[in-house]
Amino acid sequence: MKWFREIIFLLIGSCCLSEFSAAQQKGFSIRIVQEDAVHSPEPGTSTILLQQKTFKIQVLLQHLDGVYVFASLHDSLYNLPVQQAVPGLSNIADLVMAEEAFNKDKELLVADDGWSYWFFDPSLDWHRFNKKIVLLDSGRVVGTKTVKQLYFVADQESVKLKENKQPLYLFFVATVKVDENGSPVQELYRRRIKIEWREED
Repeated sequence: MKWFREIIFLLIGSCCLSEFSAAQQKGFSIRIVQEDAVHSPEPGTSTILLQQKTFKIQVLLQHLDGVYVFASLHDSLYNLPVQQAVPGLSNIADLVMAEEAFNKDKELLVADDGWSYWFFDPSLDWHRFNKKIVLLDSGRVVGTKTVKQLYFVADQESVKLKENKQPLYLFFVATVKVDENGSPVQELYRRRIKIEWREED
């Protein structure tokens, strides 16, 4: 089955998770899947080429509840220097936008002033990924987000992928709670992906 092959690809790429030391234990890995092609972004800025049709974002959470996701047609966060802090990180939870449970609309929220939060909490009966979650072992889960269209929050408009010609910039960041109020004021790890489009075969 295709979904099983995709998970195997994700497992192979995450067996070592060399970016995370044994002491850290926490981290995440991202894969972009379209048909039989699996893209594994490199550290730093990474560009991938997709056809303008449905693709999937797979997220491996390792001892993390979730990951914050910023999707935009502008490259401000994508080009953020590694040593520079993410703007508004201490209040990032207040900037999270509402999404349909189980990714019912198969869409990605695109905004310049808001974040998504993709998480898995076994004590809850809902989450933001596709309904099927893969439990790997203690502390590791894989969630998949199928994207058939983009939802531009400012315009309150859904746009099919084939109608969008502009590059899409994705910025993923995980945080740790380090203050007494539980606010995520410290960055743990980030990933940056630029998606460019090519004509369908």
